[in-house]
Amino acid sequence: MLNLAAHERITYRITIDASKCNGCNNCTTACPVNASYDSEEDIDPENDDRVIAIKNGVAVVINPFRCDGDGVCMIVCPMDCITIEFIPLDEYEDVPLQKSKKK
Repeated sequence: MLNLAAHERITYRITIDASKCNGCNNCTTACPVNASYDSEEDIDPENDDRVIAIKNGVAVVINPFRCDGDGVCMIVCPMDCITIEFIPLDEYEDVPLQKSKKK
């Protein structure tokens, strides 16, 4: 069971097998979340919130929390190196938020 607070939970787990990726960029352009960026110049490197990007010639997951699980990236990947799996809520264990003590 995963021990995460509600704000840390993701519904979909996206993974990339970098050893199979050819860096074609199909996944990054097909991702509907990434579509909000018109060009690389629109991306703030300090606050990159794309789901997936090409770094050093291979696809990497940048922000898994933004993945909507539609699977378009998997469909367009010619190397079959992307997987998305649904994470059911029963895999999570509720963790109470820590309240800071007042002095």
